[in-house]
Amino acid sequence: MAYSPDILVTALQELLPGYNETFTLFHPCFDAVVKRGQKGKAKNPWKEFALVPEGPGTLNTIIDGDEFINGGRRQTAVKGDTYASTMVYAYDVPCQDLRNANGEADVVGLIKKYPERAMMDFQEIIARQLVMGNGAGAGSFFTFNGDTTYNPKGLGARQGMFEFNEATAQTTDAFGVARNSIVGWHNQYAHITSMGGDGRKQMRKAYNDASQQGAQAEGDVDLMFGDRDSFDNYVDDLTDFVQFVNAEGDVKKGDPSPTKLREGIRFKSAIFYPEPFIDRTAFVDADALLGVIYGIHSASMNLYTAGTDASRETGGDFAARDPFRLPHQEMFRYELVLSMGMYCDNLRRNFAVTGGAQI
Repeated sequence: MAYSPDILVTALQELLPGYNETFTLFHPCFDAVVKRGQKGKAKNPWKEFALVPEGPGTLNTIIDGDEFINGGRRQTAVKGDTYASTMVYAYDVPCQDLRNANGEADVVGLIKKYPERAMMDFQEIIARQLVMGNGAGAGSFFTFNGDTTYNPKGLGARQGMFEFNEATAQTTDAFGVARNSIVGWHNQYAHITSMGGDGRKQMRKAYNDASQQGAQAEGDVDLMFGDRDSFDNYVDDLTDFVQFVNAEGDVKKGDPSPTKLREGIRFKSAIFYPEPFIDRTAFVDADALLGVIYGIHSASMNLYTAGTDASRETGGDFAARDPFRLPHQEMFRYELVLSMGMYCDNLRRNFAVTGGAQI
């Protein structure tokens, strides 16, 4: 009994909520942004956003009651910009595989062999691009790694979000705005000489420097990601610690992954996660080669997708298109579409720490 090629798309659409949740489980940065309601739809392939580094008004002291009130607006706001990256993950399924499927078990095997592996491969590529900027074929997508660049629309390379340098020495652009060209447009930074020596002190320094920027309104840094050596050194340096694992009820229905994917450890008010795709040996910066930890204030991060028509350009969120037969071949082509952008509107609330892999 042969099956229609549409069966794989139908099955994948049923599984998508679970697989998309797996992606956020594997990378809590996306999960936190979505939960804060900072995921939106772009009406255009690009977005502009305002950066207001200082208070917009003027404080007035009243003594006699007849003073003039100075108001107005400080002209310190500038606009950053961001572009959605569009990628299509394509894979082919031989018609013979569909002909040979003679029961439910065979269909399950096809799903595991093709759409499931395709989805997970696609998401891991994006994950690697996010933290290292070296996801194969994903060089247009945003990256945290300031050691490299990304190019979302072929309009010119853009530097990754974090510079591994003291705030006052940061000179590259971030989202189209020169660092330090306005107050606070830089990321916080610290360097560890040895985790057992000044490790936790330097991590606290970077964490506190980032968290004090607007903490009254939006809280502290809530996420941290480090290479495995930095993470393990931090754990080993603790005399006592509490492992953090999401409760069973936090995993959405259909999620094919275990909750262990989200294990982390608390650092102040943040959860510090080991990030398997941070390869410290692949950095260029000499200090970053000694270990990298990213500190993310998720309230300052924004995620958006482009596209609305499921039958045409798709919604752009790892969406599956209908299959079509390749001309002159006994193959059906399947496609997964991602059209997504990510940006930060308050750079100084985030930090990078280097050197954590040193004992």
